[in-house]
Amino acid sequence: MSIAGVPHRQPELDRVTGNDATGRLRGRFWLLAAALVPFNAYWVMQSEVVRYAGHPTTISLFYNCIFWLCLLLGMNGVLRRFAPKAVLTRHEILSLYAVLGITTALGGHDTIEVLLPILAHPVYRADAANNWATTLLPGLPKWLIVTDKDALQPFFSGNSTLYKAAHLKAWLVPVLVWSGFLFTLCATFLCLNALLRRQWTKNEKLAFPLIQLPLELTEPGAPLLGNRLFWVGAGIAMGLQLWNGLATLNPSVPMLPIKVVDYGGPNFPSRPWSAIGWLPVGFYPFGIALGMLLPLDLSFSSWFFFWFWKAQLVVSAAMGWDQKPNFPYVDGQSLGAYLGIAGGALWAMRRQLKSVFWQVFEGGGDPEDADAPLSPRVAAMGALAGLALLFTFFRAAGMAAWLAIAFLTIYFGLAIGITRMRAELGPPVHDLHHAGPDSFLPTVLGPTNMTKADLSVLAMCWGFNRAYRSHPMPIQLEAMKMTGGSGKAGRPLLLAMLLAGIVGPLAAFWALLHLCYQVGAGGGGIAPPNVLAIFGREAWARYDGWTKVAQPPQTEYGIATAGGMAFVLLLNLCRARVMGFPFHPVGYAVASSWGMSVLWVPMLIAWTAKLVLLRYGGLALYRKSLPLFYGIILGECVAGSLWSLLGIWGGIPTYAFWP
Repeated sequence: MSIAGVPHRQPELDRVTGNDATGRLRGRFWLLAAALVPFNAYWVMQSEVVRYAGHPTTISLFYNCIFWLCLLLGMNGVLRRFAPKAVLTRHEILSLYAVLGITTALGGHDTIEVLLPILAHPVYRADAANNWATTLLPGLPKWLIVTDKDALQPFFSGNSTLYKAAHLKAWLVPVLVWSGFLFTLCATFLCLNALLRRQWTKNEKLAFPLIQLPLELTEPGAPLLGNRLFWVGAGIAMGLQLWNGLATLNPSVPMLPIKVVDYGGPNFPSRPWSAIGWLPVGFYPFGIALGMLLPLDLSFSSWFFFWFWKAQLVVSAAMGWDQKPNFPYVDGQSLGAYLGIAGGALWAMRRQLKSVFWQVFEGGGDPEDADAPLSPRVAAMGALAGLALLFTFFRAAGMAAWLAIAFLTIYFGLAIGITRMRAELGPPVHDLHHAGPDSFLPTVLGPTNMTKADLSVLAMCWGFNRAYRSHPMPIQLEAMKMTGGSGKAGRPLLLAMLLAGIVGPLAAFWALLHLCYQVGAGGGGIAPPNVLAIFGREAWARYDGWTKVAQPPQTEYGIATAGGMAFVLLLNLCRARVMGFPFHPVGYAVASSWGMSVLWVPMLIAWTAKLVLLRYGGLALYRKSLPLFYGIILGECVAGSLWSLLGIWGGIPTYAFWP
């Protein structure tokens, strides 16, 4: 059998999966990865920062990576005809997809795009009004920020180039230090995923919905591409995008009302209904299609809990409880929900964790782990080494030991929770704004109980904790599941993902710095709202708030977080005891987010359509209709990518289908 472009006669391909049975990644894989990663980084930075039109890293399924996957499959089709020995195996294509996903996440809207302006902001923006020259800068480690103001001037103003000795020298140390930090995070994630892999992929057999489209596209023989419903879905999506793309270029063409319109604000002018705030309504076809892939209880819970959170705000306003800052602590409740999901997942695998502990500290091994690409002992030791390095980084930066431990515990709890969500259910979004450990700890403990050094490090941690939409840990586990490599056959992929953790940050830093010195991070050539200025200002405004205004500990926020965790555990208990229980804890966790606010209507439509489809057509009809939804997703991803690339190439505004 063959995938698109892979000839039958290649002896190294497994006859069932189309994978290279050895798991090897040949020279052509590494050459393509080296060529695509920097180009992809440039594309993402142009889309999300310079043009601010189309945001691939703000949704679980990165549309740019789906585009690359289609391009690779098309290239394989050409190679099959003219150079059959040069075709890529299915394993290599899926590994490239994973590498591009990881590097996209590391450079995305919640990582380097946020981190880089934070490193430039303190020295350049220090003035008599904020008094940072005497209160902030003396305590900031010079190896974490850019200290050359002369090199920062053209960074903010533009009309210059990165490729001057003084500019390169100014950025060299902080870029290398933070790239090393992000690599250590990725390496630690990889070790943790190696520990989670057996339980979640073999014992629990989680569904991994977000990998289904890549797997279908690369299936030996490509049966999906021969399905008429698939092309109907792709045609509908591309037709909608073509129309709205032309409407963007020619205002005389009416725009189809697909994207969000705010029905809050003026429609609810009086209390308590004004507490509803932003109420977006949009009809994203790919969002509806993604919703059709979800279990019914999750699609239902996604829109139900969206209104559950709105109801909390309205009731709080009606009772006057919102006079207390941040009440009802929605961010804190959501953080507790994420941590509760992680805690429940770890509790379910407690026996395996006990076995790993025995292997690490007493020797021996579990025969069931013989096919693991990384033995539990090596994975556990690697995770411990990674945590030790991260702890050392924070201590060297000036953070207290107890605070570093608390930070890492919460951060990795969130990472495991997000990975579990995606592995089990594949929610289309998981952003969780303003609720990471860098926000939670000062809020609950009070910034007055921390030193200025502690607070300055926490301010910089905003660079990878502002939200969690583009998190690399679940992408790594999904890659392990997709490629199915075991034992030695899985190790080339592990190496590729490790190298992605090195090259990804460097490529993203390069692309963003290159563009900033051209167009100016301070405005100029960057489209409104100029997120770089916002990100830098947000981080250090928090620091000012912590250090210049007395803020007592908000114990109620901690209680709300504990309440969110308890509610998730209660929902899990009900799901275990009550057949057909409709409320899913993941829906509760993600429904308060910006992303689900945009997608609640598509989730409602998908839930209704799937409910009707299953009730009157049964599971068989639902399965037959899946190619239609795959086609809609692929059509939007490909057409949206083409519009984005056309706009970058031509320097013109083009239609962005998301958000």
